[in-house]
Amino acid sequence: MTNPQTEALRKQLHPNAMALAKKRINEFATSLLLQAKTLAYEEQDDVVLSNHIEEALDIIKREQKQKWVKELVSVLGGALFGAFVQGFITELSTGNTLLIVIYTILGFIGMLLVFLGLRL
Repeated sequence: MTNPQTEALRKQLHPNAMALAKKRINEFATSLLLQAKTLAYEEQDDVVLSNHIEEALDIIKREQKQKWVKELVSVLGGALFGAFVQGFITELSTGNTLLIVIYTILGFIGMLLVFLGLRL
């Protein structure tokens, strides 16, 4: 019985896939080294140390996580604002004051989340 991981490692890379992988690796390495050098400069160190590399990696990961949160907040805000528009118009025509107030509150919360997502 063969190990699936061993089988996966034996797969050949297409030349285009290999070129793209090298490009992405170089982009990531450049970002990592630039961030580490910036940290070393800010700390007035003469050389980039391993702790600068680790801290740079943490910063890059944190930025990726923050991007995900930013997108989630924006999408949620857009959904709430969309519900406000549709519900507000519908309830305005029926005259239900309570639902008009609820949809208005949803609209304000939605816009707040959209602007918060843009701000992050």
